[in-house]
Order: sequence, then structure tokens, then C-alpha cells
Amino acid sequence: MDLILVRHPQPDVASNVCYGRTDLPVDASRFDATVASMQARLVALLDGRTPVAIHSSPLQRARRAADVLAASFGLPVTQDARLAEMDFGAWEMQSWDAIDHHDLDAWARDVSGFSPPGGESARNIAVRVDAWARGLRGDGADEHTAKDAVHVAVAHAGPIRLHTATALRLPTTACLSWTLDFGGICHLHIADDAQARLVRWNG
Repeated sequence: MDLILVRHPQPDVASNVCYGRTDLPVDASRFDATVASMQARLVALLDGRTPVAIHSSPLQRARRAADVLAASFGLPVTQDARLAEMDFGAWEMQSWDAIDHHDLDAWARDVSGFSPPGGESARNIAVRVDAWARGLRGDGADEHTAKDAVHVAVAHAGPIRLHTATALRLPTTACLSWTLDFGGICHLHIADDAQARLVRWNG
């Protein structure tokens, strides 16, 4: 199975704001160009193959791009909340400078296990996205779970980085520092024995 994870286009939010689960609109001035680039790179990567499904986070910055990609392949969008970005709880939509520095220090000491007040941890995200990906493999009885199936998902930087680490059997936070641009593509090939190979990062 091939799993192609695509980061959503840029949202309309200031760069110094902490946002995750907040359902932000896309930056309309960049959306069309970003999605066109995503689509062109995805088609080149597929090299004549057709995805069996287009998946999306329910957040509109991902879902709007997924709708465009899905329409180009004549497919519906399969929405799944497990693909949503990290819930930062009380930190959502605050300036990073306004967040208690003691909390930020605690997060830095335990990036995997720390949860912002009312939010979730990186480990929580890794578990939920891994459960989603495992469900795609199923029993191989139909085209969606066949070993040569290609699934495309439009999601967010946190879940994509964390799932890549999980799939490659690396420490949970191993990929958090990896650059992933808006519209960037991560391509994982999952072998029959569930071993994953990273084919492309930030393509």
C-alpha cells in the first residue's frame, strides 16, 4: 500500500499565533496556486496510478484542498477526525509570547508526553493517526485494502510528522523538526509485512 500525506495550504492566521484544532479559513490569496502545485506534484508522483480514496482532516484548510484533489480524480472525500491537527487546548489562538513560559518549558522537556491545558499530547496524536492508517490496510479483500492501493490524505504538519515517525518505527518526536511546507507531500510505502519505507519527504 502507498500512503501519500499532503499538508494543507496556508491558513489565514498571523505567524506568531498558536493554532491547531481551531478551524481556520485558508489564505485565499495563496489557495489556488498552492492547490494547483499540490495537484501537479501528486499526479507526477502517482505516475499513471489512481488513488482508491482521498482522505481529509475535517478542518476546512485541509478539506477545501481535498475537495479539489478528489474532484480531479472523480472521487469523494473521506473525512476523518483522527487526521485533525493537535488540540492545543487553552493555548489555541494565543500569541506564543502570551503563553506561560513555565508551560512551554515543561513541553520542551517532554515533547511526546506533555499536553497543554485542556489539549492533547504528541503521543495522543501519534496513536490516533496510527489507528487510522492501520484501518486502511484492512484484510486486503477489496481495492481499498489491496496491497497495491494508493491512499491520499490531506492533513496537518503535526499528524504527518508524527505518523511518519511511527510508521518508520522511530521515536515519537523524531520527525518533528523536519521541514514540511504548506502543500508539501510525504510518501510512505507500506509493505505486506507492515514495514514502512519513506519514498519522498516534502516533495
